[in-house]
Amino acid sequence: MQVATSGNPLRYLLILDFEATCGDNLKGPNEIIEFPTLLYDLEKDEVRATFHEYVRPAITPTLTAFCTKLTGITQDTVDAAQPFPDVWSRFQEFLRSHGIYDAAESAAFLTCGDWDLKTMLPRQLALSESEHGLDASGNLVPPYTRWINIKDAFRKQYGMRNQNDMLGMLRKLQLQLEGRHHSGIDDCKNILRIVRKMRADGWTPQVVSK
Repeated sequence: MQVATSGNPLRYLLILDFEATCGDNLKGPNEIIEFPTLLYDLEKDEVRATFHEYVRPAITPTLTAFCTKLTGITQDTVDAAQPFPDVWSRFQEFLRSHGIYDAAESAAFLTCGDWDLKTMLPRQLALSESEHGLDASGNLVPPYTRWINIKDAFRKQYGMRNQNDMLGMLRKLQLQLEGRHHSGIDDCKNILRIVRKMRADGWTPQVVSK
């Protein structure tokens, strides 16, 4: 990882938390089934826009009972959703409409761990044979290569030896969970609450290139 050295100040955090198919009886690879992102304006301390869609899995269209219990996402919800390529196209338009592609260095994704962008997104793009997001070698292209792992940042900010998960970070900050854990959009909102408390405690987001 390399700390970005751009002279452009970081203005936006794209707080993202995928939910995916899962369970012991899952037949096939994990596929994204919930795609939420909060566009958080650091300067104004407000959510400027929200992207939130459910996704219909293609390879294993039937959710496991474990997946529904964990995420709260029902079979009816994914059956009524569109497949990933359609959702992905609208997400790119969401980024374009807010100028992220025009000034990529002004924004960075923020996730609770590296899994969302290091593992899940490249896997999903490859499964969907997306025409955007991966280079010829199967690696992510900007702006998806720039993200902050809030677990790492939290550990460093508070001088902790080990990483905490989202619930552990909330407990450390004496914040109650709001909404449902493993609902992607609720997790994004809880992660934002952690970010705001960290900023109040003096944390400055640092962008890294993966």
